[in-house]
Amino acid sequence: MNIAVVALAWANPFNETAREALDEDAGWEDVGTMERGAITVQGRHKVIEGVDCLEASAVTTHDVETMKGIVLDIRGNTDWSSAELTRSDVLKETATEIDYVQVLDVPAPLSDRYWFLHGEVEEGDDVWHFRWSHLEGADVYPEIYQEVATGDLVEVDVNVGSWALLPTEGGTLARFRSCTNVGGSVPAWAGEKAARMMLPNNIEDLFREAEKRSSQ
Repeated sequence: MNIAVVALAWANPFNETAREALDEDAGWEDVGTMERGAITVQGRHKVIEGVDCLEASAVTTHDVETMKGIVLDIRGNTDWSSAELTRSDVLKETATEIDYVQVLDVPAPLSDRYWFLHGEVEEGDDVWHFRWSHLEGADVYPEIYQEVATGDLVEVDVNVGSWALLPTEGGTLARFRSCTNVGGSVPAWAGEKAARMMLPNNIEDLFREAEKRSSQ
C-alpha cells in the first residue's frame, strides 16, 4: 500500500486502533441472536476506545465466490444493500485495494451522511477478509470531496470494519464487524441503538443477494 495513503487513511488515530482490535477475538460479548426468516444471526459487541463496535455472523451454504463478489460490488451497493444509499462510487481500484465514497439518505430532520473509505482484500488458504477504514477524502480526492460535501451533509469519520468468510461446520461463517460514529447532532447512544437494530440487515442482504445471483 502507498505510504501516503496509509497516513491519510489513519489520520484519525482511532482507525488504526480499531483495525487491530476488530481482528482480535478477545473482548467480544454476546448480545443475543436475531431471527430474520430462516436466518439466525448471532450478535456481539466490543467497546474500543469508547466506541461500541458490533459484530453480526451466521452460517450459510451459499457459494463463497458469489459472496466475495457481492461484498466487493461497491457500485452495486445502491441496488443490493437495504441501506438507503444514494451514491456508492469506486474512486480507485486494484486487485487488492479499493477507495470509494458513499452517501446515505437519512430521514429528516437529520442530515444525510457520507464517508470516504479505503478497503483491502486479504485472502488466505481458507479465510477471506475485506477490511475498510476511513479515508481523508478532502486530501486524497479533493475535487470529489467538494462535490460530495455540500449543504448540511455530515461526514462519518469514524468508520472501520470488515467482512470475513471462514470455513465452519455446516458451511461458511459470514461475519460482519463495524465501528462507526454517525456524528452530527445524533447522540452517541442513539446512533449505537440504531446500529444494533440494523445489524442483522448486513447478513440478510448478503444472503438474499447470494440466493438471487445463484439462481440466475
